[in-house]
Amino acid sequence: MKKVKIIKGKYYDSVTLMLVAKELKKQTEINDATLNMATEANIHIMEDAGFVINQMNITPDDLLIGIDCEGTNCDEYFDIAEKYLKDQPWREDTEVNEYRPKSISGAISLLQNANLSLISISGKYAANEAMKSLENNLNVMLYSNNVPLNDEIKLKNYAKKRNLLVMGPDCGTALIKGKGLGFCNECPVGPIGIVAASGTGLQEVMVQLSRRNVGVKHAIGTGGRDVKSEVGAISFLSGLDALADDDDIKVIIALGKPPSPDIRKLIINKLKEINKLGVVCFMGDKPENDEERIKYTTELEECAEVTSKLLSGGDCTQSRKKLSKEIEDSINRYTSIHVKKGFLRGLFTGGTLCYEAQYIASKKLNGVHSNVPLNKKMKLKDSLNPVGHSFIDYGEDEFTQGRLHPMIDPAFRAEQIFKQSKDSEVAVILFDVMLGYGCASNPADDIIKSIKKAGTQTRPVYIAYICGTKDDPQKLIIQRNKLENEGIIVCKSNARAAHLASSLVSERGDGN
Repeated sequence: MKKVKIIKGKYYDSVTLMLVAKELKKQTEINDATLNMATEANIHIMEDAGFVINQMNITPDDLLIGIDCEGTNCDEYFDIAEKYLKDQPWREDTEVNEYRPKSISGAISLLQNANLSLISISGKYAANEAMKSLENNLNVMLYSNNVPLNDEIKLKNYAKKRNLLVMGPDCGTALIKGKGLGFCNECPVGPIGIVAASGTGLQEVMVQLSRRNVGVKHAIGTGGRDVKSEVGAISFLSGLDALADDDDIKVIIALGKPPSPDIRKLIINKLKEINKLGVVCFMGDKPENDEERIKYTTELEECAEVTSKLLSGGDCTQSRKKLSKEIEDSINRYTSIHVKKGFLRGLFTGGTLCYEAQYIASKKLNGVHSNVPLNKKMKLKDSLNPVGHSFIDYGEDEFTQGRLHPMIDPAFRAEQIFKQSKDSEVAVILFDVMLGYGCASNPADDIIKSIKKAGTQTRPVYIAYICGTKDDPQKLIIQRNKLENEGIIVCKSNARAAHLASSLVSERGDGN
C-alpha cells in the first residue's frame, strides 16, 4: 500500500532526505520510500510513481514522506522516518568541544589563509553567503542552483572589481592546481587549462584527455548562464585571463554549449589576444576554419583529441579523420545485432552529455524531443512521459529542487530506465554513467536492478557511456564489467555512444 504524510513547514536538505529514505528501505516490509520537499516537480514525480497527494494548502516548504509498504498500516514507518530526521543515525559522534563553523566568518577564523569558498545551500540564500565570501577576499565556487539572475550579475561584477572569480551559480565541477572541487574525476595534472560553461562536458574532456595521457592543471567552471548576453561572460573572460598568466599552461580550452553570438565573439577574440595555443568547443556550433594557433571543434571527444595533437605538434586534420574512422568502425561492428523498429530514448544525469547526444542524434533522426531541446519547438510537455525520440536531462532544475542530483542519488533516473524499458515502442535506450568524487559509489548497480526488473519481453538495446577514469573511486573497469555482463553496450565516449545509438535506430527505420 502506498501512503503519503505531509509535514507542514519543515525544510530538510536533499542529502538528509536521501539518507532517511535509504534507512527506511532497510525495513523488510517497505517496498519503497521517498522523502521530498513539496515542489511542483516533486509532487508530479511522486504522483507518477503512484502516490496520491492532497495538494490543498501545500507549499514547497512542506515535507512529503511517501512509503510503499506491505499491508495497510504505514503509520509506524512514518514515525520511524520522523525519528530518523531528528536523530540521524548515520551521523558520527563528535567531540563535545569540537568547533564546527556555521558561517563564512567562523570558517575564516579557522582557516585564515583561505582564498576560496565553496557554497552549496538553497538557492534563495546562496547569493548572500557568496557576497560575504567576496567581501572577505575569497574566490567563490557556487554549486547552488536557482540563484536569481540579477544576483549572479551583481556578484560577478563585484568580484571583477576586486580581481576575484565567481564560478557558478550551478557550477558543479572545477579543478584548481590539480585538486578537484565538486564532481571531479581523478585525472593527471598537466599543461592544459580549461574554462567551461558546462559541468559534465568539462568532466568528459578531462577524462578523454586523461585517456590520451594529457593532464590538466586548472579547469574553471563558470555556470551555464555566464555565457548569456545578460551576464556577459564575466567569469569566462576572467578565467581566460587567469590561464593566460600561468606559464605552466600551454593550451587553453574554451568549452560549453553554444553561447550568445555576441559572447561567442568576445570569447574567441580574447583567445586570439592570448599568446597561447587554443581549442574552442561550443557543442553543435558551426565551427570556423582552424587557425594556426586556435582550432575549432563541435564534439567533446574531438576537443580532447585535437587538444592532444595540438600540444604535441601533431596533425590535427589527420587526427580528426582517424577519430571519424574509429567511430564509423564502431558503428559497423554492431550492424548485425537485432534492433526493432522504434524510438531512441536518451536518459541522462549529465546535462552537457545530454546536449551533445541530442545534437548528434538530431543529424540522423527526425523529430528529436527534450526537456532541454536544441529547438524550443521540440520541448516535451511532460518530461516524465517522453514521446518519440526523446532526450531527458534528469539533472535539470525541474528535477533537482528539493531532490538530490542524480549523479549523487541515481535511484530516480534508474526508475525512469525501468519505465522506458517497458515501453514496447522504445528500440534503444542510451544513458550515461558518471564516476568520480561526489558521485554515487556504485552507479551501475541501480541501473542493472532496473533492467532486470523490466525483464526481457520488450527489452530494447541498451547503450551506455561511462565518464570516468581507472583511478576514480568507483573504478572504471568494475563499473564497465557490471554493465557488459548484463548485455549493455559500453562505448568509449559520449559522442561514440550517441553516434551508435542514433545510427542503429535510423538504419532500422525510426518509429515516426
